[in-house]
Amino acid sequence: MSKNKVNSIDHLIEKLTIEFAKIPNFQLTQSDPDANRLFNFVLNKFSEIQDFKTLYKRYFIPSINKSIVDTKNEIKHSAFRSLINFPENQLKGNYYDTIRLGYVGLFHKIENFVKDLISETNLLFNNNLLGEDSISQFYLVKYNFKFDNWYSDTCITKINWISNCTKHYDGYPKKLPKYKYLSYIPENVRININHDEFIGDIEYVANTFYYYKLSQILTLGIFKMASDELNNDDCSDEVKEKLSILESKLKIIMK
Repeated sequence: MSKNKVNSIDHLIEKLTIEFAKIPNFQLTQSDPDANRLFNFVLNKFSEIQDFKTLYKRYFIPSINKSIVDTKNEIKHSAFRSLINFPENQLKGNYYDTIRLGYVGLFHKIENFVKDLISETNLLFNNNLLGEDSISQFYLVKYNFKFDNWYSDTCITKINWISNCTKHYDGYPKKLPKYKYLSYIPENVRININHDEFIGDIEYVANTFYYYKLSQILTLGIFKMASDELNNDDCSDEVKEKLSILESKLKIIMK
């Protein structure tokens, strides 16, 4: 008897629940509508990135590969095939175009996830009393830390760089600073990434980066909330102790 297929949504919720459970006094039930809204926001974002991977893996890439095979067959059986001289890399032009455009779409998802997650976290921890960017401003002013520093992660740096080269240089590797792991590509040759590497980068974003950013921003949100409480005259020793613990974690998170 074959095993029952794991429900992907259930699996995702179980993983997210573990992350949210790390937050003190954080309830995911209907008794805490703000927490429930944030939970469903994150669930939607994680579902989006999984759908994005499915679109490329099951539909876009196979369709492009089929188109290349069809073109080769057309050339092979053409009455004028002796006059036709298409190099292999030229036939695969649309294949690489599709993947480069995929990197543009992938980076936009990363940008929007971080931006929207910060906004939702602001609503959760301070009811947006200090504005939509209060958490971002707090860490920028106090610690010179930016949530959207893409250069702190090697894979995200790569995705960002390929995206910018695609948008601004038609896929040629002219964006400065050069991405060091692709620096061997001549500037007169377009960036050609195979689909396995691209799918691997999507999986990294979905399975590692999103979880890291979720944990990072929520932890920093708690720290800011505790810092705000510390400024009150009636701040308890418990809050002071929590702040001390969080500040030690903060040094690791903001490296």
